[in-house]
Amino acid sequence: MDLVKGKIVFITGGTRGIGFAAAKKFIENGAHVAIAGHCQETVDAALAKLKELYPDEDVLGMCPNLTSRQEMLDAVGKVVAKWGRIDVMINNAGVTHATVFSKIQEGEFEHMFEVNVEGVYNGAWAAYQYMKANNAGVIINTASVTGLFGSTSGVGYPASKAAVVGFTHELGRELIRRNIRVVAVAPGVVNTDMTTANMDPTIKEQYLKHLPMKRMLEPEEIANVYMFLASDLASGITATTVSVDGAYRP
Repeated sequence: MDLVKGKIVFITGGTRGIGFAAAKKFIENGAHVAIAGHCQETVDAALAKLKELYPDEDVLGMCPNLTSRQEMLDAVGKVVAKWGRIDVMINNAGVTHATVFSKIQEGEFEHMFEVNVEGVYNGAWAAYQYMKANNAGVIINTASVTGLFGSTSGVGYPASKAAVVGFTHELGRELIRRNIRVVAVAPGVVNTDMTTANMDPTIKEQYLKHLPMKRMLEPEEIANVYMFLASDLASGITATTVSVDGAYRP
């Protein structure tokens, strides 16, 4: 199944979790992939894993500052310099916290927006500068089920993800005139280190009982949706958010 064969794909937050699963999924389905991470050490480690899994693939890795428009433009430029264009931009990188409104520290709320919203904006903007010349492209932004329904713990994360949803819906309506689709994906509870790293096993067991599916989603399940949305099968899908949440409601 080569849904994305020959497509050029750039994934931020591609060194772990959903982003890394997406990198593997796209490579396995014939795409050329570039990944971005928050530091060179994590990028190098991810590249080494991908090289071990796919020795014949030449994956590009970098660590631009997501909050810098120029660094993101330069990063996308490296992808275009290597492969001649960019077909799919996946703005997946993000940070989370669970600090409730009454206890949030100064700067914590702003940091959520710097990474989760400004980072998505800069990635989309940089990709657009190259996609518009070809009148083609797909921009996929990672939102969250909390951006649609809120959360009982932490205000910064759901607020920032709600902003990603609004940004996606507007941008999709604007860019479709250039045949560039923009879609958000809203995952539910996903089994990544960001979700489970500090979770006590006993608490985790109780937590899973309250999920409709009685389990967390796996990163590959989200990556599958990214791949579908990036493919020509999803040619009519834009300016919307696709939930992949297993019926979970925070």
